[in-house]
Amino acid sequence: MMLGDEEDLDKNEMMVGKLNLIKYDTITPGMEATTKIRYKDKGALSNIYPEGGTMKVRFYENVKGIAPGQSAVFYEGDDVIGGGLIQSGVLSL
Repeated sequence: MMLGDEEDLDKNEMMVGKLNLIKYDTITPGMEATTKIRYKDKGALSNIYPEGGTMKVRFYENVKGIAPGQSAVFYEGDDVIGGGLIQSGVLSL
């Protein structure tokens, strides 16, 4: 049984909750960051937007394998900005 195509795994946005900010107390909406969604992930360039207690992440290019419950970590160069748990991914259009 096939539930979808591999392309269906590609997403360009996600929401991250249970945030833990480390480098800054607040994030300027649209701040550029490298976002990693897995431990060994090389990361993908994104813009991050705080929304209440969550963070909307918009990737410059589609990424594969965004899954709720996984950790997401935001970097500025080698510095950790913060991170949290992925709540949902938004399908690319």
